[in-house]
Amino acid sequence: MRKKILLGIAGIFVVLVAVVIGRTLAITPVELAGMGQAESIDAEGAAERLAEAIRFPTISHQRGADPEDLARSDKAFTDFRNWMDQTYPAFREATSREIIGGHTLFYTWEGTDASLDPVLLMSHIDVVPIAPGTEDQWEHPPFSGAIADGYVWGRGTIDNKGSLIAMVEAAELLIKRGFRPSRTILFAFGHDEEVGGGTGNKALAGLLQERGVRLHWVKDEGGVIGHGLLPGISAPVAMIGVAEKGSISLDVVAYSKGGHSSMPSPATQTAIGRLARAIDRIGKAPFEARVDGATRGMIESLAPAVPFFQRMVYANLWLFEPVVRGIMEKNPSSAAQLQTTIAPTIVSGGNKENVLPPEARAVVNFRIHPRDTAEEVIAHVRAAIADAEVSVEPLEGIREASSVSNINGEGYRLIERVITESFPGTIAAPYLVVGGTDSRHYLPITDNVFRFIPIHMGPEDSARFHGTNERVSVVNMGQAVAFYVRLMETLEEVDRAG
Repeated sequence: MRKKILLGIAGIFVVLVAVVIGRTLAITPVELAGMGQAESIDAEGAAERLAEAIRFPTISHQRGADPEDLARSDKAFTDFRNWMDQTYPAFREATSREIIGGHTLFYTWEGTDASLDPVLLMSHIDVVPIAPGTEDQWEHPPFSGAIADGYVWGRGTIDNKGSLIAMVEAAELLIKRGFRPSRTILFAFGHDEEVGGGTGNKALAGLLQERGVRLHWVKDEGGVIGHGLLPGISAPVAMIGVAEKGSISLDVVAYSKGGHSSMPSPATQTAIGRLARAIDRIGKAPFEARVDGATRGMIESLAPAVPFFQRMVYANLWLFEPVVRGIMEKNPSSAAQLQTTIAPTIVSGGNKENVLPPEARAVVNFRIHPRDTAEEVIAHVRAAIADAEVSVEPLEGIREASSVSNINGEGYRLIERVITESFPGTIAAPYLVVGGTDSRHYLPITDNVFRFIPIHMGPEDSARFHGTNERVSVVNMGQAVAFYVRLMETLEEVDRAG
C-alpha cells in the first residue's frame, strides 16, 4: 500500500512538472530588435515645435493661488491656443474646435461613417509648478524649451505636452496627405488635469454624455515604454494602463484630556499617543495583496521576455503566485500593483512644548485597488484602530478605482499591434496605473480606456515626472509621431475591414 501511495505521489509530481514545462515551452521568447521609426517623420521639426510649446508656462494652480500667478497662466493658455492655430493650420482647418472651461481644447475630426462610435485621443496642456528652490538644479531653465545633447528639456516634455504635440503632428501630416478617417477622431487637451480636471475633461465628458455620444475607446496618458523598470526584463516594455487606482484620504483624529505636561496621563492615553498608536495599527493591518487583474495580465504578457526559469514562473502563476507576490512586495512600486496602499501624509497636534493637546490629527491617503471600494477602506481602518477615542472620517475628493478595460477587445489589440510595429522588440503589457488621469471622467460613456504614452523611460527618468530636468529625446519625438500616424492609419484599416 505504501509503495502504491509513493508511486501515486510520484505520478502526480511528474504530471505537475510536465504541465509546468509544457506551459513554459508554449511561450515563444521575444526576438529583440532595434526601434523603428517611419522615414518620413521629421523628428527634428517635431522636437522644435515641442520646444516652442514648452515655452508657454501653462501651470495649473490650486484653488486660492496668487492672482498674479493665475493671470500669467491664463495668458499662457491663451497664447498656447493661438500658437496651435498658427502652427497646425491643416489640423485646425480639418477639425471643429470647442473651448471647454476656459482653456480645455476639444477638436472633432469628422469621419465619413457616422454609424461608427468615435475614438478619443487625450493629453493635457497644463503642467505642475517648479518646486521652489530647485530652479538652479535644472540643466536648462524649465520653460526654456532648450534642445541640447539630443533632448528637448523642460516642464511638460514627458507630462504631457510631448504626447500632445506628437498627436497633432501626426494628424497634420495625415491631413496634408489627404487622409480622412472613416471613424470620427476626437482630441481632448485638458487645462486642469494636474488639479483634478473638474472644469476641463470632467465638464467635457458630461457634455458628450448629454449629446448621447458613446466612445469606442479612449487613449490617454499612463504607462510608458520602460527600459529596466522591471526586474529580470531585458526587453523594453510598453505598459498599457487598463485600469487606475482610486484615492481616498481619511481624517484620523485622536482625543484626550488636555492639561499641563507636568501632570500627564500615560503616554498612550494622550491625544498624540493615541494617534501614534492608531497610525501604527493602520500600518500593521495592510490590505490583501494578490496578483490578479491588470497586474496578472502584465506578468503573463512579460513571460516571452524573461529567461527560461523566470518564464516558467510567469507562465504558471496558478502555482507560483506566492513566489511572485513575495518578490513584488519587496519593492514599493511593484507592491503598489498588488493592493490598496496606505500613506500617512499629514500629522498635526499641539502648539506648545508644555501643554497636552486635547486632540491630534493625521491625514492618511489610500490608493484604492480595483478590488476594493472607498467604503471598504473606511471600515477596514476603523476596525484596525479599534479605539472609541479616535474618529475616522473621509475628506472631500473621494475617487473610486476605475473599471478594468478589456485586454482581449479590439481597442487594446489595436494599440498593442501599433506598439509592436512602431517599436520592434518591445513587449506590450497591461498595467494598473497607480496615479489618476483625466480619462476616468469618460468611463460613463465608454467601456475601454487605455493609458499609454509612447515615451521611453529608464530607471533614472522616473524622478523626472513632476521633478527636475524633465526631458524627452529628439529621436523619441520622431518615434512618437510615427506611433500616432500608425495608430490612426491602423484604426482606419480595421474599420474598413469591418
